[in-house]
Amino acid sequence: MDLQKQKQISKEWHEAFGTVALKNNYDKYLHDNFTADFFGGQQVNKAKYIEEDQRFGSAFRNSKVTVVEQISEDNRVVSVMKWTAVQVKDIPDIPTTGKSFEIRGIAIDYFKDGKVIKHLPLFDQLKMMQQLGAIPKNRKPNIN
Repeated sequence: MDLQKQKQISKEWHEAFGTVALKNNYDKYLHDNFTADFFGGQQVNKAKYIEEDQRFGSAFRNSKVTVVEQISEDNRVVSVMKWTAVQVKDIPDIPTTGKSFEIRGIAIDYFKDGKVIKHLPLFDQLKMMQQLGAIPKNRKPNIN
């Protein structure tokens, strides 16, 4: 598949995260054997990803993912992104705060037959939790 086409698919899909635009287009972007790491480190298949994406979509208002840079090689695309939103419902480990956040991250998408078959997102979840007030901003992570 053309590398530019893979980049376009990744961009459209990421920028539609948690929106109605994605709700009707999962099959356009995601391979039937799709797997992803989702927030909290859980490995999910396509059906579970769709469920979690819709749950996250309802938990955030004014959610906007912006792809700011991409590189592609062979069957993969790396996207650098910025995500802004306002939390309006509980998400795992964070009760509703009504606060906004802005975080950056990257995602590595692997393609097969013109669709994403594997998705590895890496977002600054610590910063998100700090901005939402779930943990103090001056707290350092406990890494053992």
